[in-house]
Order: sequence, then C-alpha cells, then structure tokens
Amino acid sequence: MQSHFKQALVLFSLALVAAGAHANPALAKKKGCASCHGGVVGVNVRTPVAGMPQAPSFYELYSKFSGQQEAEAKMLAAWMGSAKHPKMSVNASEQKALVKFYLSNEPVEASGKREMPSETSGQVKQ
Repeated sequence: MQSHFKQALVLFSLALVAAGAHANPALAKKKGCASCHGGVVGVNVRTPVAGMPQAPSFYELYSKFSGQQEAEAKMLAAWMGSAKHPKMSVNASEQKALVKFYLSNEPVEASGKREMPSETSGQVKQ
C-alpha cells in the first residue's frame, strides 16, 4: 500500500513539473509577448512605436526555429541575446514555457485557428 502511495506521489510530482514547462498562451498574454508577436486569441498585435523594430510574428518564430535540433535552446539564446528585445521580468521556467508556446502549434490567430501563410501561394493554409 505504501509503495503505491509513493509511486502516485512521484507521478503527481512529475506531472506538476512538466505542467510548468508546457506551452502557455495565458503566460504569453500576461507577459506581453502576444502584444508584439501575436498568437493568442483576443490579443491584437500592436503597431510598434517610432524607432522600435517590428517584432517577428509567431509564424516567423515558428518557421525559423521549429524542426531544428536544439530549437528551444536556439530560440532562447536568440531572445536573451537580442539587444532589440525589451527586457522582461521572467524566470527560467517562464522562459521555457514561452519558448515552448511559440515553438508549438498552439499559437492561433484571432479567428481561433492556427493559420500559417503558404510559402508558395502567399495564401493562408490551415
């Protein structure tokens, strides 16, 4: 009986740890990422102020990093190493969750669907 309890406790603990690093649209909205990069239903991407570069959309981030070996590490290094990116108050687990979110297939347009521009036609595909 006691060993079943220990096994359940270990599994529950692992699930909690894994949950903290999953893709998280609420975190992207809370930290303001969605305001510049998009990808969260109900959040409009704002126009950059004068002198501020246009942030890459979640499509561009996904296209650039997804499928690469060490994609999460590369995206995080690019984010943290960018002099143009505004400084943010995020801890390591939030950084990992945000990177996972923008590398996942979860970011969506305001329609609630994930639509990526077709490279060949310029049209949107689903």
